[in-house]
Amino acid sequence: MRRFPLVILLASAAAAAQDAGPAGAGAEYHLAQALERMGFSFSAFVHYAAIVSAGPAHPDYLKAIDAAASAAERLRDDVVAPNLFEKAYGEPISALAPQRLARIRASLALLGYRAGRYERAARLAEQVPPGTEAYPQAQYVTGLLQERTDPQSAAATFRALAVLPGAEGELKELAWMALGRTLYALHRYAEASAAYANVPRFSRHWDEALFEGAYADLQKGDPGGALGKLHSLQSPHLSDEFVPESLNLMAILYQQRCLYPQVRTVLAEFDREYLPMRDQVNEVLQSEPAMDEYWRMVQPADARLPRAVQHHLQKNERVASMRAYLEALDEEASRVRAGSGLTGAAKDELLDGIARQKQLSERLAGRFIQGRLADMARLIDVLEADKELIAFETTKGEKEMLETRFDADAQLASQRLQRPGIPQTGHEYWPFDGEYWPDEIGYYRYTVKDACAGGKNE
Repeated sequence: MRRFPLVILLASAAAAAQDAGPAGAGAEYHLAQALERMGFSFSAFVHYAAIVSAGPAHPDYLKAIDAAASAAERLRDDVVAPNLFEKAYGEPISALAPQRLARIRASLALLGYRAGRYERAARLAEQVPPGTEAYPQAQYVTGLLQERTDPQSAAATFRALAVLPGAEGELKELAWMALGRTLYALHRYAEASAAYANVPRFSRHWDEALFEGAYADLQKGDPGGALGKLHSLQSPHLSDEFVPESLNLMAILYQQRCLYPQVRTVLAEFDREYLPMRDQVNEVLQSEPAMDEYWRMVQPADARLPRAVQHHLQKNERVASMRAYLEALDEEASRVRAGSGLTGAAKDELLDGIARQKQLSERLAGRFIQGRLADMARLIDVLEADKELIAFETTKGEKEMLETRFDADAQLASQRLQRPGIPQTGHEYWPFDGEYWPDEIGYYRYTVKDACAGGKNE
């Protein structure tokens, strides 16, 4: 992973702290506290970070680490502060309060995982004790690391995290998703489907849970359940979701049962919906805008990206964290301008520091978004190639039916649609009438006829 610079002001601020002598060193910490009392978390963080960068010899070193971590939490900063703490990490910080030390270690474990430093990430995550506020986050990182070498243990870790008291709702949602993926990779498809079903309806990752759960249903021999989940993804309530794989999977399910007209309908929908989307994304990438422009494309009022693509990016946890951080910078700049009581050079210096950090952060966020856009365009390219294979097999199947004079319509007419099974309590059955009701979405099931020679309905 490319390493980005920390706050632009840190180097000069650290030098100032070192050059000023003991009195100046103490003044640095008191200035940071004064800024924090005024509600200027970022500006305070800059001075705390300067003390941390000066090293353990600084008399306020541990206090500055603790205060910098607190300011970073208020700013929703998961990039600058962890990089700072990684440089400072060592024996001296073990004297921090247990909860603070646990949160720093958890943030460093996540940073290490994202950077591909897996052994270091594992060591840090293991040092976060149960009962601390950071323990759930550390367990999630542990599960991600275990997925690479010990998926059985990863499944146990994610399962425990999904029901762990004290874990936040979004983290539990991620744990259910990770559990479903791990179980799917272990070919435990029924358990994977059940894990995906625990992701709350209409939550951040529910569209992914529906699609991936449909794959698990297909593998466990439940095409009706799979098509029901894919049907939910077609509802107007989920129309902003980026789910191109769902249409290819639906086409495969129909093709397996020789339902060729339905296959062609779904493939045409893929062409109509996702190929223009891919072309629009490629146009943006080929125009090579400045990195901070990529960040602006995610803002709701910007129309340069397709709505589904923009929405998909907005849901990304890292993008959401970057947005919160940049919003915090904007809010701080507004307070400095409006009612801080600061004037002249002091006010200008704070605003200049915030502006430069915002510009740097927008470029960092833009680079991340650029990478995700390229991934999305490549995904549609791959799916288009798969679609061509599906279309070829469909044409081949239609030709065979004509050559053998097989009457698919007669076979379909001979099959009865059976009511799908439903739980004994808490559910009612009624057929879909073309209108999507919110209470129904996510609970649809298909009874599937089979037009292949010798086929039967399922």
